[in-house]
Amino acid sequence: MAIQAFAIPSSLSWSNYTITSHRIQDPHDGQLQDCVTNFEWFLTPNLQAVQQGNQFRMNASMRVEIKPNNCRVWSGANKTAALLSHEQFHYDVPFAIARVVASKLNSLRAPSISELRRKIAEITLLHFTTRNELIQKRYDIDTRHSTNARYQRIWKNRMTTVLADPQANQIGGFWL
Repeated sequence: MAIQAFAIPSSLSWSNYTITSHRIQDPHDGQLQDCVTNFEWFLTPNLQAVQQGNQFRMNASMRVEIKPNNCRVWSGANKTAALLSHEQFHYDVPFAIARVVASKLNSLRAPSISELRRKIAEITLLHFTTRNELIQKRYDIDTRHSTNARYQRIWKNRMTTVLADPQANQIGGFWL
């Protein structure tokens, strides 16, 4: 058994969103938007280290989970399938990243539990914060927050390829 990644739920619906009375400031570029999708990630259960000789590793039964968090939609927004599809991409990015993180955690070894925790923090910061933000920003720039149909299609095709390959570690030239 190996550490695996899960998105819960795997697909977003409008029920995952809280309706707001005003447009929402995008956390990546500050522009006002009709809808914003955020996520949180978890290692479940909490860190369980296993000692092998003089090294510690994570228990292979652990999971990296992605869940929607603080997703909001403006009450005046037109809640179309196209808008939800655009937002699904924002949610699929951290899931694809979670698969990469799970792979890295499977091979992670450290001489102490504190060093194991430090390395986990380093890996998750790099992937869930740094790399996620780069991809999310580029996606919104290219798609002009879903208004550029050509680039929306290009990015969705890229994501389809990534999701079909559990070993994928890049999307559109960006490391996950």
